[in-house]
Amino acid sequence: MRIFFVLMLCFFCKLITVSAQGNARDILWITGPSPSSPSSWTKAKFQAQAANYKFNAVNIFPYEFSPLSNSVPNWAGELNTRLSTQNNSDVLGIGHDAGGLVLRYMSQLQSSANLSAMILDGTPNQGGEIFRKLTRDPQSPSLESEAQRLVRDALAYRTLAQNCNGCQTINRTQDFVSQFALSNVSEYYRNNLMPGSPTIEGLQTPTIPYAVIWGNETEDMPLTRLLSSWGNAGVTGADNGFVDCLSNELIQRYVTADQKFVVSTLRVIAQLSGAISKLKATQPQSAAGVIESLLNAAANQLQATFDLLNEHREIVECELVHVALNARWNLMLGSYQVKTESVEVPNCSVFLSCEDCWNQYNIDGDDQVFGYCLSVCGQEECDGTITITNTYLVPEPSDALLTKTEQLLAGAAKTYEAKDCNHLQESFWEYTPIRDAFTDLFNGGAGAAFVVPKN
Repeated sequence: MRIFFVLMLCFFCKLITVSAQGNARDILWITGPSPSSPSSWTKAKFQAQAANYKFNAVNIFPYEFSPLSNSVPNWAGELNTRLSTQNNSDVLGIGHDAGGLVLRYMSQLQSSANLSAMILDGTPNQGGEIFRKLTRDPQSPSLESEAQRLVRDALAYRTLAQNCNGCQTINRTQDFVSQFALSNVSEYYRNNLMPGSPTIEGLQTPTIPYAVIWGNETEDMPLTRLLSSWGNAGVTGADNGFVDCLSNELIQRYVTADQKFVVSTLRVIAQLSGAISKLKATQPQSAAGVIESLLNAAANQLQATFDLLNEHREIVECELVHVALNARWNLMLGSYQVKTESVEVPNCSVFLSCEDCWNQYNIDGDDQVFGYCLSVCGQEECDGTITITNTYLVPEPSDALLTKTEQLLAGAAKTYEAKDCNHLQESFWEYTPIRDAFTDLFNGGAGAAFVVPKN
């Protein structure tokens, strides 16, 4: 009898547990077009299921194969109809890039009753200013986009560096910006994702619960990292390929060489590299002039170094083009803040050695201090330190495509920062900030509206 009672108790406990877990949640996973968003959430879905979350993925065919073929509002209407005809209920929408805008339009249509909550991940909620620079002006469709001119201008700094591994960045950048310049792609982004476009202007504050995940690529060389992830979008989204390539080449080709010829040239490039994160200007309108001045100084230095070995010149040119692309890309992304900072540097009319300078300040990673150090190294001694005060412009945090302001949306149930994640990486579950955000949401950290039951 006691055994029977224990078995019955276990049976009812199991029923209670299953009831508490609930039925599988319907989830509508939706991305944006391929130039700015991976083609699917396939890996994220599998990894969420591997973490024992129980859900049914809503079929969004044919959107996933042709998102550019219709406007965001029209796709929202079609997907709302699909939810109704398929009897999907209590649907949680998860949207990356333009997919988040589709969800927002679904929620504001009268037929949106089946969509109960949404997660906006790397979504241009305020529109993305970068799309104005990436697309062609419809008034002058035969002209290059601003981004295409950026690449062309950067190539002007390259004379010998035609086959340098690091300059694959240039080829990848050309492919990337060329996609946006296609007529149908330009039309889509200008009408749907650009600030002031009909789609952005038509958005309303959502009336259903929503959460926001915004990407913040904090590492240097944001464009290069974005392009690495773009090339790996169907695999891992890894962002370090091109950066590591350049770093390895610098080490391999310079470590045993006489470094005297490098000092003056790398000093200028180090200052330019520092300008990517700390632009020594006080007004945004003067920022482009500062970048151009540094680029011209570096180019002139290269031209003047007639005794530079071809191998050395090639890799320096590669580094120059690489940094030029990133510096100008940051300018195109958007707003800056003015900051003032004081740093301690060696008080050098002299410095012990360039090797000490290289080892100490290159490792510290402050390109401006590193540039100062290189300008005074190679002599005999230093006498204490001095304080240098810099006033500079700092770009607004971004995911290398959209700024923080463009991704945020007031009134969210909860907002998550995906630190060190660029725009493409936001749709990969394996990146810790993304996984942590989804896990918190699915477990109820932002409220019951986002809960996904577990097996």
